[in-house]
Amino acid sequence: MDLYILRHGKAGSADHSDPGDGERRLTRQGREEIAEIGAWMRNRGIKFSVIASSPLPRAMETASIIARVLGDPERVASWNELATGYPPAAVIGKINEILHENRVLLVGHEPQLSSLVSLIISDRHDCGISLKKGGIARIRFPGESGRAELLWLLPPGLIRDLGGQKK
Repeated sequence: MDLYILRHGKAGSADHSDPGDGERRLTRQGREEIAEIGAWMRNRGIKFSVIASSPLPRAMETASIIARVLGDPERVASWNELATGYPPAAVIGKINEILHENRVLLVGHEPQLSSLVSLIISDRHDCGISLKKGGIARIRFPGESGRAELLWLLPPGLIRDLGGQKK
């Protein structure tokens, strides 16, 4: 399985004292940047058998934009385990249920996603990995037993710079 882990796009200002912080949505710039990332995926023939997102609006909006650009707007599933506050081990439990899938996209938040990538590839919670808003990592799980491998981690600016260029 190839697992793609995407941090949500740019959202409205974070005010951690505001109880409505969980309701923040993507900014116009955030929506545009995520649509560009979706186009980059589409231009490379990347399709997902599963797209799962944190239920928080900024992540669901990110996942929905990607699904729409890839031509499958109804594909997004909500996983509570991808919401802020859940440990990465909870997400790994969900991943283990779908290891038979070919390509999976997970959309969520920091610092959980960086910890998740670190834990999957090294059994440590911190490998110095950081996903910027709109950043994406690709991890390959071997068909048999063995350690998952980080194939790449791209910041959003590089994805946009690559634009419509095919491999």
